[in-house]
Amino acid sequence: MIVDLWDAGTMPHARDDDSATPYLEVLLPPAEHATGGAALILPGGAYTFLSEKSGVQYARWLATEGIAGIVVNFRLGSAGHRYPALLADAWQALDQVRAHAEAWNIAPDRIAVMGSSAGAHLATMMLTGMLPDDRPRQRPALGVLCYPVVSMTDPLAHAETRENFLGDLSADPQAQARFSAELRVDGQVPPCFLWHTLDDKEVTAANALTFAAALQAAEIPYELHVYESGPHALGLARNAGLHWTADCARWLHSHEF
Repeated sequence: MIVDLWDAGTMPHARDDDSATPYLEVLLPPAEHATGGAALILPGGAYTFLSEKSGVQYARWLATEGIAGIVVNFRLGSAGHRYPALLADAWQALDQVRAHAEAWNIAPDRIAVMGSSAGAHLATMMLTGMLPDDRPRQRPALGVLCYPVVSMTDPLAHAETRENFLGDLSADPQAQARFSAELRVDGQVPPCFLWHTLDDKEVTAANALTFAAALQAAEIPYELHVYESGPHALGLARNAGLHWTADCARWLHSHEF
């Protein structure tokens, strides 16, 4: 099921020549197997493209676990969109799922956010309460971060992700720090599940480790898996012998998803 993210004429931070039409791709589990849980899925792709293997493939897997998977096709830096447009799309997706919760058999207080790589950076912005405007919002109930980009500061930052998110501000140390989630963790961050591979050559595992350390310091519950070997952007990793999906499903169900 495809659902437009914004009603006509309501999309904020639109460009004059804008042809972007962000949308949700909604995959619901069979009603008899639905747990009432849902996950917003923010695909990876360095804010340059949206990866199918960390998007719709995740949604299909979640549906087998009884969890609704909602892929957010948000605007991209490669098309000239930066903060706050990308973050506005992510929060609007959460608003849309809550608005459709009854029709989609979803408990409005059981919506997680699941992000991979750059999508995980966007997820951490939501988890740490970064907003695109002054309207208060309730954070997602849980966070799942897969080989995440967390920091915008060197040496942890992924340069392409940072450039696409911050644009002209990408070289500004204050902007880099402001959008580095490891520096934004507070007591309101929900429980998180994180995984990475130690020899990821594209996005260093130090991103996940640093965020986990910040969660630890704030006494936020989390589960962290760092696998010894595997390239970046593994998606479900079924051909790589990594079983993060089994651990993640167990963790989600332990939180009544």
